[in-house]
Amino acid sequence: MVTTEQYGVSDRWLDALGPGPAHEQIPWPELRNRALTPRERAIVRDYYGARYPVRCDYARHHPFHVRVAHFRIALAQKVFGELGKTLDLGCAAGEVVAAGRARGVDAWGFDLCQDLADVAYPEVREFVRVGRFDHIPYARSDGFQTAVSYDVFEHVPIDELERLPEELERLGVTQLACIISADTITPEHITIQNTSYYVDLLRRAGFRLLCEWTVPLAECQVPARWDAAAERVVWAPYGLTGVPRNGWNQVPGHLFFEKA
Repeated sequence: MVTTEQYGVSDRWLDALGPGPAHEQIPWPELRNRALTPRERAIVRDYYGARYPVRCDYARHHPFHVRVAHFRIALAQKVFGELGKTLDLGCAAGEVVAAGRARGVDAWGFDLCQDLADVAYPEVREFVRVGRFDHIPYARSDGFQTAVSYDVFEHVPIDELERLPEELERLGVTQLACIISADTITPEHITIQNTSYYVDLLRRAGFRLLCEWTVPLAECQVPARWDAAAERVVWAPYGLTGVPRNGWNQVPGHLFFEKA
C-alpha cells in the first residue's frame, strides 16, 4: 500500500473535507509544484472531469476560441514551417484540432476529461482521445512531428508533467509550440514555474528553446479579447495586450521548442 509518507507530503486535508463535492474544496496553493499523493491525484482528475462541460464556454464553442485557435495554428506554421502530423496536448473541446484540420494540418488531440466525446466539436470527435500527459494515448507509429499545448502545462500536476519528456521521445515529436501561464490568481494552476524550468524539462527530451523568435513575436498582432457588443475579436501587439492575464504578455507565455 502506498502511504503519504512515501511522497514526502501529507494529504490529510482530504480527511477534513466538509459536505459537498470533494473536488470543489481543493486547496490549490497547497498542491502547487510538488508531487501529489494518489488520493490527491484522483481528486484533481475528478475536478477537471466534473467541471469540463461548463468551464470557459468550451461546450458552447465560443467564436473567440475559434479565432484564437486559427491564430495559434498560423503562428506555429510561421515559426516551424511544415507542421506535419500534429498532436494537441490537452485539446479541450478540440478547437485547435478543428482549426488545424481546416488549414490542412493532420491534427489530433487528447484531453483528461472523460466526457470529451460529448463536448468536442462534432467534426473532430474521431480525432481526439481521452488521455494524460504521463500516458499519452498514441504511439510512435502514429507519426507525430509536432506537438502543441496551449494553457495546459500549468494545470498538470508537476509529477505528471515531469514524465512528459519521456512521452515526447516515445512519440518521436521533433517540435513543440506551447503557451504556459504564470498567473497564480487562477486557482487550478497547479504548476507555476519560470521559463527556465520548462527549458530544463524539455532538454531531457533533446529540445531547445527557439529564443530567436522572441523579438519578431513582440510586435505580432494577437487576438487579445472578444468585444461582445460588436461581436468581434480585438487585436493588439503581443507584448501590450494585458488581456487575457495569462496568454500573451506573462512569463513564460508563448514558447517554441525544437529538437536540438
